[in-house]
Amino acid sequence: MPSPARTWPIPPMDHEAGFKDTAFTWAMGALILQRMADRETMKAITAAPRMPAYCTVFQWVKVVPEFGEAYREMRAALAATARQERDSLRALRRRTRAWVSGRKGCYTPELAEAVCDKIRWGAAMSEVVGLPGMPSSKVLYSWLARRPDFRAMFMAACGWRDGWLKFQAELAVDACLEFGLAHAKARVAALEARAGRLTPKVYRAGSEPDQTLRREA
Repeated sequence: MPSPARTWPIPPMDHEAGFKDTAFTWAMGALILQRMADRETMKAITAAPRMPAYCTVFQWVKVVPEFGEAYREMRAALAATARQERDSLRALRRRTRAWVSGRKGCYTPELAEAVCDKIRWGAAMSEVVGLPGMPSSKVLYSWLARRPDFRAMFMAACGWRDGWLKFQAELAVDACLEFGLAHAKARVAALEARAGRLTPKVYRAGSEPDQTLRREA
């Protein structure tokens, strides 16, 4: 592999003051073009004391037609390469994002069962997502929209929860002999209110809500 042009010997150049048509030489021009091809900036190329000044190079572009044409062609080629690399990087990022968003690693039967188990025994979704290790509400609604198996499990868990809350209400009524009617009524009212709030309300995958499954508040 050839060494980078910045390590090449710098050809001699007339740096003396006084009038001259131009101090341009093709040896220096070729070095500048090659260092451009190596992706060096013009500021870096002209930084060495023996190299021409920044403004001198652009003056050569104007007054030496052949060098000016070669310089513009090099700039155009570098710009095209940069665009291709940028487009390739964007395409790679899109593929990477699509793979990450489409992977199923977040969902496991064990995690789904843990979520539904909490719901069966009286927990609201807002309470479940606040527990350590549980998925977010956004993830749960995504599962409900995209995974019919989880949707069925979730709805079954909500039905079980309704039955469990009714059973708790019956226990409260049975306890009225021990604690009094007022206590039992308060307990039943609280359980009925909670059951109403926890009625499963789940959106379909589309934008219009199902009449029987509405999103949980």
